[in-house]
Amino acid sequence: MDSKYNDSVIRWTKIATIIFILLVVAADCTGPIITRFVTVVWADRLDTPAFVMMTVLFYVGTLFGYVVLFSVFKLLDNMSKDIVFDRANTKLMRYIVIGLISAGLVCAIAGYIWISMLYLTVVAFFMALIVLSVKIVFDKAITMKEDLDLTI
Repeated sequence: MDSKYNDSVIRWTKIATIIFILLVVAADCTGPIITRFVTVVWADRLDTPAFVMMTVLFYVGTLFGYVVLFSVFKLLDNMSKDIVFDRANTKLMRYIVIGLISAGLVCAIAGYIWISMLYLTVVAFFMALIVLSVKIVFDKAITMKEDLDLTI
């Protein structure tokens, strides 16, 4: 593929990642409003413990969201510098997987308040599975590259 095309895709993906980070920051600023709306309107729960639990889970979930988004940004930054098959990238992918699994667990717990959160649990686990699969491919490619470097 053309390097100019790859650079453009990476650049736009980094911009999208920054936009998502800003959206999470905005969500953090309005967290109690969002969680009150979800708890009262969507989950049809009027009790204070449900609101408090949803708010705590919301902020814990956004922490894992930051881990995922900043790791994705750093991964894209490495790729824009032509650092692709590198142990640092697989470490970033491990952070992404851990962040996604953790966010999925937070969503599963929130499913006790609002059952629809279980859909986000499935999505987070599925995304973690995809990233983990790519990480395994990268690990294999790095090992093959290192073996090839030793034979030359």
